[in-house]
Amino acid sequence: MRPDQATSWYRRMSVLYALGTWSLLGSLMLFGRKKSKPLGGELEQKDEITEPLKGFYVETIVTYKEDFVPITDKILNYWKSWTGGPGPES
Repeated sequence: MRPDQATSWYRRMSVLYALGTWSLLGSLMLFGRKKSKPLGGELEQKDEITEPLKGFYVETIVTYKEDFVPITDKILNYWKSWTGGPGPES
């Protein structure tokens, strides 16, 4: 690469880096400002709930497939088959 090409490439990358940095800082400042004050101005705040809610619960059901092999184990076994390591033990 010629010196003049390197200089122009360096300047372009510097501008790109500066643009990214200022946009990141600007978005952080905007997010901080939006977070500090509510959108509707002064809104009435509801009183705290003194008694716990009744009948509110979350139920989670997890089902497992028979002979399920996680994708990470599949990738690891495939990698070992190519690199000469021990493959799946079946």
